[in-house]
Amino acid sequence: MFGALGGLASSVAMYPFLFLTTSMMGIPLDDLSIARGMAISNLDSNNYFNLALGIGMHLLTGVIAGVIFALAVSVISRFKITSFGKGIAEGVIFSVVVFMVLYVPTTIYMVQPNLSEIMHQANPQPDGQQNQLVVENNLFPLYGFGFVAHVVFGVALGYLVSLGVLRRYTKTNG
Repeated sequence: MFGALGGLASSVAMYPFLFLTTSMMGIPLDDLSIARGMAISNLDSNNYFNLALGIGMHLLTGVIAGVIFALAVSVISRFKITSFGKGIAEGVIFSVVVFMVLYVPTTIYMVQPNLSEIMHQANPQPDGQQNQLVVENNLFPLYGFGFVAHVVFGVALGYLVSLGVLRRYTKTNG
């Protein structure tokens, strides 16, 4: 339970960094979530639906990641949380793995092409190359702040799961 809640809260904590990313790229704040939604729905025209779908998938992914993290630290004795420091460190390591295994591939193959499409809808170019170049020239904010957002996710998740684990341990052994 605390893994799901920790994952949800940690996913919400990432949003300021996602907004900072889009701001640095010079695109509207909701475009990353819309691009994520477009990757799932395959609809190019319904931005409200894609926005809701993108936000929902981001939060659901965070909940699933939180549950996996909580199960791992509960079941694998080597990962057992014995202090907030250890829980936060494990959360950060877990979030870096999530960044590499999930964020990077989905961003390369699903989000980047959809960002170009969103930009093309807002600023039609005959060949679309200009919009693609804007996305490619802004890969540092996309991946750099994406990495920072995932570290924030890991800190928050590690702290919140540690809080639940250590609180339960104190009550049972108190």
